[in-house]
Amino acid sequence: MLTMQCNVCGDVSEAFGSSIVLSKYPVQYFRCGTCRFIQTETPHWLEEAYSEGLGSLDTGVMWRNLHNAGVTAALISLLFPNGTRFLDYAGGYGTLVRLMRDRGFDFYWSDPYAKNLHARGFEHVPGSRYDLLTASEVLEHLPNPLEDIARMLDLADNVLVTTELLPEPAPEPPNWWYYAVKGGQHISFYSADSLRKIASHFRVYLLSRGSYHLFTRKPQSNLLFRIATSDRAVPVVNWLCKRGSLMQTDFERMAA
Repeated sequence: MLTMQCNVCGDVSEAFGSSIVLSKYPVQYFRCGTCRFIQTETPHWLEEAYSEGLGSLDTGVMWRNLHNAGVTAALISLLFPNGTRFLDYAGGYGTLVRLMRDRGFDFYWSDPYAKNLHARGFEHVPGSRYDLLTASEVLEHLPNPLEDIARMLDLADNVLVTTELLPEPAPEPPNWWYYAVKGGQHISFYSADSLRKIASHFRVYLLSRGSYHLFTRKPQSNLLFRIATSDRAVPVVNWLCKRGSLMQTDFERMAA
C-alpha cells in the first residue's frame, strides 16, 4: 500500500482515495492513522491552480467575509477587549481588513500571493506583533501546515482560523464538496484530532466550534468563545460592544 508521512503529526498516512484534480491530474489522497488528517500527494499543480488568484469556485467569498467580520468583532469584544492591533493573515484582496476597520478595529493586511485592493495603506510592517491574527480559509491550502502556523504564532499569541472539519466517517475523494477537486487549491483536510495535535505541538490551547478554531497561548473561556461564534448571539454582542468606525480617520490618513 502507498504511504507517506503525515504533515501534521509525522506518523504514517496510507492511501485513502484518489480523484482528478483541475480536471486533468490523477491525484492520490492519504489519511493519517493517528490524527486522521488527510493530505494530497505532493501538490505539483499549485502554480496552475493559483494562476487566477481567487478561485472561480469560491462563490461564498463575500458572504464569508461579512460573516467573519461579525464573528471576529464579537470574539475580540468578549475574549480580547484590551486588544489594540490585529492582522488578517493571507488576507486576499483586503476585504476583511476593510470591514473590520469600518467596525472600529485596527486591522492590518498580509498576503504574499494576492493584491491588496480594499485595505491599501494598512499593510503589515515586518517586526510588528498583534493581539489577534485571523486566517480565514487558509489551512486547507497549506502544503506544510506546521510551518505556516509557526509563522502565525510568531506574529500573535492568539490565532483564529476557519476551516471545515472532516465529517465522520470521512468521505473518500472526491465525495465531499470541500475537496474542491476542480479548483485544485484545497490540499489539506483536518479532523478534530489533527487540530489537537497541532495545538499540542505548539503547546497552545485550542477552542473549536464548527468551522472556527482558536489557538491561544493563554487559556480562554470556552463559553465566551461559543457565544462569539453563535449566529444568534453575534449581533447582540456587537450591538452592545459597538466601536466607532475608523472609516473617516482612515480617509484623512490616506488623503494627508
